[in-house]
Amino acid sequence: RNQSIYLIKMVKKKVDPRIHSLIIDGIKKNHRSMFVLVGDYGKDQVENLHKILSKTRVKARPNVLWCYKKELGFSTHRKKRIKEIKRDQSRGIYDSERDDPFELFISSTDIRWTYYKETDKILGQTFGMVVLQDFEAITPNLLARTIETVEGGGLVIILLKTVKSLKQLYTMTMDVHSRFRTEAHHEVIPRFNERFILSISECKGCLVLDDELNILPVSSFASQIPIHDAEEGHSLSNISLINDDPELVELKASLESTPNAGNLIKLTKTIDQAKAVLSFLDAISEKTLRYTVALTAARGRGKSAAIGLCLAGAVAYGYSNIFITAPSPENLKTAFEFIIIGLKALKYVEHVDFEVLQEHHNDIGKVVVRINIYRNHRQTIQYILPTDSSKLAQAELVAIDEAAAIPLPTVKKLLGPYLVFLSSTVNGYEGTGRALSLKLIQQLRTQQSEAIVKTANDSAKSVQGSKSMKGERKVHEERWKTAAETANQSTRSLTEISLDIPIRYNKNDPIELWLNNLLCLDILTHNTRMLHVMPAPKDCELYVVNRDALFSYHKLS
Repeated sequence: RNQSIYLIKMVKKKVDPRIHSLIIDGIKKNHRSMFVLVGDYGKDQVENLHKILSKTRVKARPNVLWCYKKELGFSTHRKKRIKEIKRDQSRGIYDSERDDPFELFISSTDIRWTYYKETDKILGQTFGMVVLQDFEAITPNLLARTIETVEGGGLVIILLKTVKSLKQLYTMTMDVHSRFRTEAHHEVIPRFNERFILSISECKGCLVLDDELNILPVSSFASQIPIHDAEEGHSLSNISLINDDPELVELKASLESTPNAGNLIKLTKTIDQAKAVLSFLDAISEKTLRYTVALTAARGRGKSAAIGLCLAGAVAYGYSNIFITAPSPENLKTAFEFIIIGLKALKYVEHVDFEVLQEHHNDIGKVVVRINIYRNHRQTIQYILPTDSSKLAQAELVAIDEAAAIPLPTVKKLLGPYLVFLSSTVNGYEGTGRALSLKLIQQLRTQQSEAIVKTANDSAKSVQGSKSMKGERKVHEERWKTAAETANQSTRSLTEISLDIPIRYNKNDPIELWLNNLLCLDILTHNTRMLHVMPAPKDCELYVVNRDALFSYHKLS
């Protein structure tokens, strides 16, 4: 039976040209593509899709992230594979003349095997292909976390076991359901499964296939995929995977001779990121300590990299005591990485001009917690816990990364008489940052205007003189002048920046749009009018919301 299955696998057949065309189209536009493989032998087609992608792309052979629950169902270890061969030889079923293409694929490809429970370790990394098996173990967080690691032109592959109808998935018991079962509620309705399947039918960058690469009639856009010539994939060597923005090229050229800023802007990937770094450097160069720069963006826009580059710039501008904080030191992996890249771009030499200090954490291993710089005078960039605001007495610059994940009162305590950089994710699966944008930043705006009025009034009162008699002294003019000067000096300034252009892929990526719609992440694109005063009860209407209808993925929902 094993031999007959293998023979079925080895039969060559012509692949539907729409599969090849979808991959080519994704590479041309620097967008991601997604394939849902339904069948017990779907894993064997991963090798074929990877081969098509490798032949079509210009870059090196794509690396793969393979995520699973507990068991892969096959061996990835060469020694184990040798044992399996010996076992098959003893049973008389081993054929030395054949080479399993899937085994060759495993041995010759850079594959990162990861349990779903350990996917937090792959944040910040980039892959050419991601494979998600064991659908029952997938949660919305895992789905977003893994798919966001795929670069433009890459593939997302979801493996589903054989089902007679996709409607069977509607009632599939997911692992996460066990958390919600109580004595009062024995049954859990899997609404997410139905929403997931219905959303796939409207994803322009997705095809649903069986384990022989036949296209299943699920996606309404399958028939609309433009057919590309098979040879067209080999002619993509002239196409850059990341389209160079002419505005970014012009900006880099104009700043080439500018000290510090020119070297750092060369490292930016998008015009948004370049403008953000320039805004940070402007605040640094002014050396106005009561200053806050707030940076907000969706995931994958290069926020942490921008923070890292501007902190390297702060070192070049002579700042001595720089502190950086985040919910966990692991969140600052990218920021510290780009601090080091920025320092090297500014001609600082590691072990000569600066040293990097690491600490070992039980859960995450070694992480960078401090950088000491010695070139001109002693300077430090140090990680502190968000709760250690008492250590900021001598601070000149404080950077707060992933501020939305830190409690709001804690963030407020970190603000002081020094330069503050705030960075936060919006529209992300880990948090929307709404408390930060609606409360803290709004409060900073209000405080800025209120502080101007209060300090101006206080300083005006300090000028002594008669209100009724002006005389030669002109007391009222002195009060106006004093009020204006003190208002400009004591007010905490606020600058807001947002990043819209993704780093790993181009704008309007169909997989990002699908994921945002599926998980309801695109909250900021639908502006809701916020009322400061609750309406009267007579003006309100009471509705009973049907949960099945709410999560049905219907446009009206």
